Amino acid sequence: MVRISVQTGVYLLTLFLFCAGGCIAQETSSEITSTGTITYINLEGGFYGLVTSDGVNYLPLDLPDEYKQNGLKVDFTGVPDQDIMTIQMWGQPLRILSINKQNGFVTSDIWYDGEEGISPEQEMELTTLLLKSSAALSKTLNDYNLRISANAAEMKGKNLQNEDIKTYLEKVYQEIPAIFCVSHLDRTGTITAIYPDVYNDSIGVNVRDQPLVDSIVQDPVPGMSELIECIEGEDVIDIIYPLYSSSLSVTGYLSVLINPSLLVENTLDSLTQGLEQRIIVIQPDGTIIGYSGELPGTFIDESTAQIIPGIGSLPVGSYQAGRDMFSPDESVSSGMEQYLVYWSTISLHGTPWRVLVF
Repeated sequence: MVRISVQTGVYLLTLFLFCAGGCIAQETSSEITSTGTITYINLEGGFYGLVTSDGVNYLPLDLPDEYKQNGLKVDFTGVPDQDIMTIQMWGQPLRILSINKQNGFVTSDIWYDGEEGISPEQEMELTTLLLKSSAALSKTLNDYNLRISANAAEMKGKNLQNEDIKTYLEKVYQEIPAIFCVSHLDRTGTITAIYPDVYNDSIGVNVRDQPLVDSIVQDPVPGMSELIECIEGEDVIDIIYPLYSSSLSVTGYLSVLINPSLLVENTLDSLTQGLEQRIIVIQPDGTIIGYSGELPGTFIDESTAQIIPGIGSLPVGSYQAGRDMFSPDESVSSGMEQYLVYWSTISLHGTPWRVLVF
């Protein structure tokens, strides 16, 4: 059974409550206001549709990239367009006027039934740290994204030979903190150039087996991967931007591999200095991306490959923030070595991270 904490929800309201929930569907003139679910439709090369809470299918004509996430719950207002023809042959075309993710606050059924032993002052410290750390990480990701986007735009329309490409890649490398390497991919997903030169052995390798690369080759929109092991053997995240000719045809892709644990450490260490609290950043599947502060002794090591069970299982599209009791090690007996954790969700290009403070 899911249990709700009203007090904690108030603390997090300023960050996570962007719109009022509710399954309403109303029509004023030609406008439609409703709730729905973003759904990936595997037809005609694949596209994203919008299925309302009462089962109506709409084809959003201008869906923002960050909403292209299968299963995402949204509130939206739009105008059906009866006069446009599409190749998808699915749903009613819809011009979106406004759209917001449905945000909620929840505590999951992993709730610890004992005494929490936390004062209002301590609770405020945790929630304040959560707000600060979530905002700081969002800013870091967006700053990285803007720099990569600007460099991709600068490369537009350039007839880049190998040495020219290397100059641009080096420029990107110097501008992005916590970067591992940067490469140019051709339209098939094959690495044609890379920086630093120490990774030149990777040139000629096709990396389309990586889900994000395969996705962007089929649908050239910017994206961020989950934690992956790159061909150089490091755990990284990949931010990719398509590159265009002067006639706006895709010529290739700018792929920037970033060390996420270093990104998290650089962003959050100043927030935990002198505090007992820790911050851990995970994927929704529980994989640790990075942390700040001293980890509990139950962690086997400091690897990003560890899994925190439970919290990540709550659907990202429905639950943006909450609190729980969790054990960092599943082998710890119930009620032992448990921590009260406050958590929130941030994302870039539809790829979510969860920020845990305890």
